[in-house]
Amino acid sequence: MGALDGKVAIITGAARGQGLAEARLFAERGAKVMLTDVLDEEGEKAAASIGSSAAYISLDVTNEQSWSNVVAATVEKFGKLNVLVNNAGIITPAAETHETSLETYNKVINVNQVGVLSLIHI
Repeated sequence: MGALDGKVAIITGAARGQGLAEARLFAERGAKVMLTDVLDEEGEKAAASIGSSAAYISLDVTNEQSWSNVVAATVEKFGKLNVLVNNAGIITPAAETHETSLETYNKVINVNQVGVLSLIHI
């Protein structure tokens, strides 16, 4: 038995990198995993590479309706939801602080902070 047998997880930012590694680990430990990201082609391939214990759905972590869709799709596909891994995050291009636009700064805040809070409101 795996440490996560019977559990169902949503992992954000799971199309590649750390999120994909987390999704693979969860699946190896027995969980069903809903991979989410805005990189749809990569996300589909990532879920397929894990196998039948994984699925993919597009998620904009800054949009509460997008979160509602993901939660509903996860419960429909796997029957429940136990775990959330808020992995999605972005960084600004390398620049001096005084050269960073307010638009860029707000985008980072929306993904990295508001995105984490959004599921709580569902």
